[in-house]
Amino acid sequence: MGAAQEDFLRLYATSPIHVTRLERLLIVYGNDDEERDAFARRFMRWDQECPHPEAARVVSEILATCTDPAGKIVRLSDDVVENAIRWMAEDTSLPLAERAVRLRDALTSSNPAAADD
Repeated sequence: MGAAQEDFLRLYATSPIHVTRLERLLIVYGNDDEERDAFARRFMRWDQECPHPEAARVVSEILATCTDPAGKIVRLSDDVVENAIRWMAEDTSLPLAERAVRLRDALTSSNPAAADD
């Protein structure tokens, strides 16, 4: 496991169980350690660019639950992931928990495989 992946897990895992989910998430976003490190670095950069301290953590949790009918995490495009972090950070008209529910619903409804779970 590369250094960026370790940093990613340290930043976004909120419990030991969550570490396993995030490790599976990283595997979906990269075929090898180099690609997973690259995704982890992009994700952390998107986090650093947004004003809300919890936005990226919440998005990482949501991404880890977007699964297909077989239970495999669905890979979304980098643009979708980056925009999800930005939206979570910028739309403060709703409480964080409600934004998280809406984002999960949006991500699963825009992905038919994930919406079937």
